[in-house]
Amino acid sequence: MFSTAQIEVDFKFKLKSLTTFELELMDKFDFDSWAKLARAAPDDFEQRRRAVIESQISSSDNVRRLRGLQCLINMERMRARTPLKCCLRLSTLMWDAFVDLNNSLNAFVENGYETISASSHSARIAKIIHLATKYKPHK
Repeated sequence: MFSTAQIEVDFKFKLKSLTTFELELMDKFDFDSWAKLARAAPDDFEQRRRAVIESQISSSDNVRRLRGLQCLINMERMRARTPLKCCLRLSTLMWDAFVDLNNSLNAFVENGYETISASSHSARIAKIIHLATKYKPHK
């Protein structure tokens, strides 16, 4: 098994060796080019897909969170037996996250900005700081 450090070094090495074609794909996503590459050279497609994902994650302010999310996506991809099943699993994950966010927002509004119920997937403890505001929620 590879360590996290080995994987990061491997990705950074691959990012340095990106071709002009790959750099253009990172700036402007072209579905047809990616589909053509996937049909013609699946291994190259997978290598480039990983490099682009790693580039986006490493350039973010939320590297740890995004690595965790990408790990979850990768695990779902491995568990799915077909591409359609994978798509459905990932869609379900996205909808679950959206519903959790919506529930948190509704609880925030309904409780007069006093308390927020923790998300079922990611409970965190935080000190709530009350700010003076002229906005009053509609009831």
